[in-house]
Amino acid sequence: MKRIAIILLLLLISSYVGYCQLIESAGPNSSGLAGLNANNVDVWSINYNVGQLQNLERSSIAVSFHQPFLLSDFTTANMVLAICSKKGTFGLNYSNYGNEYFQINSTGFGYAMKLGENITSGVKLNYHHINSGEFYNSKSILSTDIGFAANLTNELHVGFSLMNPTFSKIDDYANERIPTVLQFAAGYHFSSELSLQAGVKKDMIYPLSFITAILYSPNEKVNIRGGVGTNPSLASLGINVHLNQIQLIFATQIHQILGWSPDFGIAYQFN
Repeated sequence: MKRIAIILLLLLISSYVGYCQLIESAGPNSSGLAGLNANNVDVWSINYNVGQLQNLERSSIAVSFHQPFLLSDFTTANMVLAICSKKGTFGLNYSNYGNEYFQINSTGFGYAMKLGENITSGVKLNYHHINSGEFYNSKSILSTDIGFAANLTNELHVGFSLMNPTFSKIDDYANERIPTVLQFAAGYHFSSELSLQAGVKKDMIYPLSFITAILYSPNEKVNIRGGVGTNPSLASLGINVHLNQIQLIFATQIHQILGWSPDFGIAYQFN
């Protein structure tokens, strides 16, 4: 009975926010910006715009935990790693989502490099394993992601990401596929303390989302971020605390119907 209830709840939530948005575990920095992440430069870029990895200054490793709508059965654990080198930046991610009745494990390997003075790009290969027990058995799927980033001026930066451009299929039944999602974001830095972000996000089977966000750094130790988005309507808030090489991040999104989705992460930058 519990297993059936969980599957029904999964389907109910999916009808509100979409399959992709439910399992998305891009990282707490993305959560704090209402999912506007194509223009982010951090170790979690491997999850949403692999092209931004090349803009990292130092190799980093991080872990995060995301609990959609305060439901423990849907908790996602996420690990990311970025290694900077003279020939580009390499990234690795692993995530585990779900419970004993329904699990999704994803592993990805990406590489980013410069295309020019102010342009970077990257590509990523993903391996997804879906285990839903006796209901749908197990599935393994490969997919790819691509990403680009450009500094148009010292103040204006843009990013573009495309997940699963090959429309990788999960199953022939109902033509189930890994979500194909594209996002474009632009950010204007008014100063080193304040920047404004805006962008659009489109899942191929859901309406276009418009997202705006703001980042404010009152000092070198603290960053505050927040955002709002449409389709679904949500708001977000996040705070980053820098402790030398360690960064603590807490963020949450608030869905108009389903409530809170906290996201916590810790990142470490190597010397």
